[in-house]
Amino acid sequence: MVSVRDLLQKVFPAQTGHLQRAAPMVSVREAIEQRPVDELGGLLAPDVVWVGLWPGELCRNRDDVFAMLARMRERELRVQPSVVLETDDALVVDPGLDGRHHVLVLADGLVSEVRVYPDRPAALAAVEGRPW
Repeated sequence: MVSVRDLLQKVFPAQTGHLQRAAPMVSVREAIEQRPVDELGGLLAPDVVWVGLWPGELCRNRDDVFAMLARMRERELRVQPSVVLETDDALVVDPGLDGRHHVLVLADGLVSEVRVYPDRPAALAAVEGRPW
């Protein structure tokens, strides 16, 4: 498994050289908050799947994700993400919008899946309750 720390060092080597395992959430949060969303494309697998909260909120690849983010910008929605949980293969992220939280699943060093949950407890339960 590739850790979030390793993934961020791969994409942002200069900015993440200071990361330490003892405080990964602060360092990951800093990396996420310091980069415009458009610059995080290197973190997404080409075939990333994004399952939103509502019917029709489905992206099947990186281009679909960028199109969705562009629609958000057009609606002047601004995200201020913060990482609330990190495991070896997943992140729970609060995008700072309306209470919903995102679970980012990592595979082969990239974000391969994003699932949106209505609130923090639901997102945390999804990650912490996995049978593997």
